[in-house]
Amino acid sequence: MPVQVVSASEKLWAPFAKQIEFIKIPFTVFEAMYGGAAGGGKSELLLMLPIIYQFHENPRFHGILFRRTFPQLEESLILRSHEFYRHLGATYDPQKHVHKFPSGARIRFSYLDHEDDARDHDTAEYHYAGFDELTGFTEFMYKYITSRVRSSIGLPPLVRSATNPGNIGHAWVRDRFVIHAPQGGVILHDVETDSKRIFIQAKLTDNPHLMKNDPTYITRLRILPAAEQKAKIDGDWWIFSGMVFTEWREARQPGEPENALHVIDPFPIPEWWPKVHAIDWGYSAATWAGWAAIAPDSRVFLYREHVAIKTDIAVWGADVRRIMQYEIPNTVGYFLDPSAWQKRGEKTIEQQIADATGFRYEKAENDRIGGKMLMHEFLRWQPRPNRYVPRDGFDDTIAMRVLRMHGTAAYDDYCKLFEPEKPETNIPRLQVFKTCPAFIKAIGLCVYDTKDGHNTEDVAEWRGSEGQPGDDPYDGGRYLLKGVDRYLRIAQFEHKKREEVGA
Repeated sequence: MPVQVVSASEKLWAPFAKQIEFIKIPFTVFEAMYGGAAGGGKSELLLMLPIIYQFHENPRFHGILFRRTFPQLEESLILRSHEFYRHLGATYDPQKHVHKFPSGARIRFSYLDHEDDARDHDTAEYHYAGFDELTGFTEFMYKYITSRVRSSIGLPPLVRSATNPGNIGHAWVRDRFVIHAPQGGVILHDVETDSKRIFIQAKLTDNPHLMKNDPTYITRLRILPAAEQKAKIDGDWWIFSGMVFTEWREARQPGEPENALHVIDPFPIPEWWPKVHAIDWGYSAATWAGWAAIAPDSRVFLYREHVAIKTDIAVWGADVRRIMQYEIPNTVGYFLDPSAWQKRGEKTIEQQIADATGFRYEKAENDRIGGKMLMHEFLRWQPRPNRYVPRDGFDDTIAMRVLRMHGTAAYDDYCKLFEPEKPETNIPRLQVFKTCPAFIKAIGLCVYDTKDGHNTEDVAEWRGSEGQPGDDPYDGGRYLLKGVDRYLRIAQFEHKKREEVGA
């Protein structure tokens, strides 16, 4: 049965229609997430839910609200809580970061810098837990805290969250709340836990207060690049702020050229095309194996992948061997995650993989920034500016003198000084078959690593949701493209060398 909005709280804070939709979620729904775009009024909603539901009048009520770091907590939730809670007679303890209401009810504030911080709440019983900017948390943090949300006092245990797309937790949050009902409003039943959850989508335009008080805000957002506009204005979970590979296209956007597309239907790969194979191995993390074919125009087609999670090397190695049995003659490179050369027992992981697959792998190049830049180049679908502008003043007299004195090779070089660059006809260089869903998903979810002062040019490492790979297909893809690039450079060198010998 839907809950009612308490009129007394409306004197303190008046929710708008979309917030009321979230407030009225039945108590039988254990988890709910609100938001998806900028300006949806998310933080105030999380602060006011326990008040609207009158939980704060129960002397044994214990609620908690989280942000990822203390500065974020202090600048947003704690600061705003004073505006609301003091009018209800609550007193604030700045040492413990907790509001205590006249009834004895408590609402505290906390942060989770590291995953182990979640274990500090091991013995707690929370009746309400709120996560502000949920995508800032790891899946482990969220699941561990929700395991502490239970009730022995007659109140319903509730977990409520709010967030925008993006950040390090984007992948698991999208998987958990959004992917099955992108527009929201559908109660999902988790068979494993026998609990319910729901996503309520809120956009900037749903907030009448913001639209009235700052009507030009949405206009300012439209100055942003198209991808960020879709995330901040439309709440698009497939293109978002912080996305590394903004050129990535599973489908063309309006007004873009035909070649602005990376994901394509499979086609028969010619047997004679050279092929490169790479593996990013893991056990608790996923093992990802990929196969790419190189076309005569130097385009690369990722045409097959194999994913294994918590699977013994002997098992997935046999799968890789079976996949490779007809492709060995045309495979020009086998590359493996460099960490596989660590000693594990009597044999290294590389030796165990070699035993299982029958192949000897080369140590993949693990230059993370270089690999990321190479990925950008292979995904690029917009023509680059001309690197060379022809000189004016071609002179027939000079050309003939060069020919007489230095031969045809020098003559050709002189003529090339005045030729414009040929247009690029092979972009994007990387095309991915629809039969490679793990890679497709991973590339679209890569975000920049900004935590703890890390190099913001690098891609953040992230774990996938339960039973799903995280950034492993991206790492395997880096190894694959590095191997492809090396093969092409060697091939070009050999071709030039043969031309010189032939000349």
